[in-house]
Amino acid sequence: MKNIKYFVGAVCLALSLNSCSDFLNEEPVSEIPAGDMWQTARDAKAGINEIYGLLRSTLRENYFYWGEFRSDNVAPGAPVMADQARVINNLMSTDEKCAKWTTLYQMINQANLAIKYVPNISMPDVADRNDYLGQAYALRALAYFYAIRVWGDVPLFTEPTEKYSEAIYKERTDKNYILEHVILPDLKKAESLINRNKNYERKRISICGVWAIMADAYMWAKEYNLADQTIDKMATIASKKGGRFVDFEPNIATWHTMFTEELTNKPSDDTPENDEYNSREFIFLVHFNMDEVGTNGYSYMYQWFSGSGNRAAVMSDKFMSIFDEKDMKGDLRKDYTVKNYQNGNELRKYMAGDISNSLNKTCEVAYPIYRYTDMMLLQAEARAHQGKWGEALDLVKTVRDRAGLNTLTENDFASEEEVVNYILRERQVELAGEGRRWFDLLRTEKWKEVMKPINGMEQDGNELFPIHYSHILENPKIVQNTYYGNTNN
Repeated sequence: MKNIKYFVGAVCLALSLNSCSDFLNEEPVSEIPAGDMWQTARDAKAGINEIYGLLRSTLRENYFYWGEFRSDNVAPGAPVMADQARVINNLMSTDEKCAKWTTLYQMINQANLAIKYVPNISMPDVADRNDYLGQAYALRALAYFYAIRVWGDVPLFTEPTEKYSEAIYKERTDKNYILEHVILPDLKKAESLINRNKNYERKRISICGVWAIMADAYMWAKEYNLADQTIDKMATIASKKGGRFVDFEPNIATWHTMFTEELTNKPSDDTPENDEYNSREFIFLVHFNMDEVGTNGYSYMYQWFSGSGNRAAVMSDKFMSIFDEKDMKGDLRKDYTVKNYQNGNELRKYMAGDISNSLNKTCEVAYPIYRYTDMMLLQAEARAHQGKWGEALDLVKTVRDRAGLNTLTENDFASEEEVVNYILRERQVELAGEGRRWFDLLRTEKWKEVMKPINGMEQDGNELFPIHYSHILENPKIVQNTYYGNTNN
């Protein structure tokens, strides 16, 4: 479904193709209307799969650009990796490839098409149709959630672009409006539609995946009670294997193997009722399998973090200093997370041993978008904000027990901020390399105090990425983020 004409309008917006209107005004030799491509259950499945494919394309590199490289977790790696170094050193310009929203808006448009056409498709089981529709709503919410965290205000499209019109040229919509009136309502719709009796996928969005995105969004909205309640719901979903569908993994050795074995070289499986993962930690992940994406679509996980010759980043001295703090000494996660190799502390969380020479061994991995320990620590933070320090620290204790560490008690803290900072440090170590740290600094408004001593980041607006100059050239209604001025380069 990638190459039909109804999709080109959104591509024009996202890619900012020059002379797009001239191209679209020409009559094609053959045209398949969008409605004709959404007729059967097979069409619906293919259409939803396309959204996941676009998410994978979006996050192949941007998982690190958007979620890790601007944080205090990393420092520049090899000098040849200049693109990544500019992001890490706070020297971005408006021509950075990570400043493009191309595939993200393609993803949004494909979700809009599914939301429009799937309800009219006849299927033997209406629950299957609802599940496809629920995934479309959840994926649209996730796409916009990334967009507002990266660029702030962004253009809003809730209807599909099926042919060229002036309507594709939109101004940016306030990020808080999008959060309140699009992201959270979309997730509520997904919650009511996802099939809880059949969808046990972790490579697709299950009901627990919906709740994970929703809880995260509530935390950004500072709706701490709602985030707390949403995370609690996950305990109600049972696995076909017995026990809970998502749960905490208490053993540190198994914690390690869930990254190195559960995520690596995983065979393709498109059967929603089959949960092919042994670990219940994972809620939603983006998987890279050579059979599915080919040798040009693999993960950048190892290429960017391994080997002194071309590694884009190493774990920073500031990150490594955490393990020297009194209550962090002996952290069992350290040796599983980082290895000093060729004069740099490399992220090794996703590697069972040393670097492999086999492309298949080193690049067939998955990016965890959400896992259960992430949710536990978010819930701890939510409870701290509600004055429930003891309950918050109980959750932290569970995580630190696995790491072989003691946990402070309520009496060790003098303020809510101290408790929250304690939890955020735990999130920083536990979720290192999982695309979460920079977003945590943004969400808690701590990016200035943390990053100013490192790369001088302190001016309002600097927390946002620039909008790629090509988007602004094509659409005069788009105004650049203020920190980056009005230049087009």
